Amino acid sequence: MGVGQALAALPPGAWMRGVAWAYPLVESLHIVALGTLFGAMAVVDLRLLGFSRALPMEPLIRHAVPLALLAFCLAGVTGLLLFLAHADDLVGNRIFVLKICLIGAAGTNAAIFHTGNWGDPAHWGESAPLVPRLLAVSSLIIWVGVIFCGRWIAYA
Repeated sequence: MGVGQALAALPPGAWMRGVAWAYPLVESLHIVALGTLFGAMAVVDLRLLGFSRALPMEPLIRHAVPLALLAFCLAGVTGLLLFLAHADDLVGNRIFVLKICLIGAAGTNAAIFHTGNWGDPAHWGESAPLVPRLLAVSSLIIWVGVIFCGRWIAYA
């Protein structure tokens, strides 16, 4: 038995496949979580890029980032359940592997943003420093890539 088969045989994977409403419910929650995550991050990223300059940066980040973190956790739990339901097929799926790599890149991108010494966002005024703006562009590209990969997994 391979790793994918062993993971798919675990109780959560068997539950996902065995209960008629489990997979569609978990998949729906996964989509809601991703939409919330992407929406929260897109608002911050677009503000960093100069859109909606009337919105103060610091309170926007203070409100959107915890929401994004909560949505990320929900997406992680639901994504794990979806993976376990079909782990035997997904471990060899190149698009799935790319999605996981992109999620890792998104985490790295966020860690760089939140640990960097860019100064206080409350003092950025209308324009963020260059590196946070580049990280915002990267964030948008990476998360769009994650969403695309999530949809293309079934077709790979």
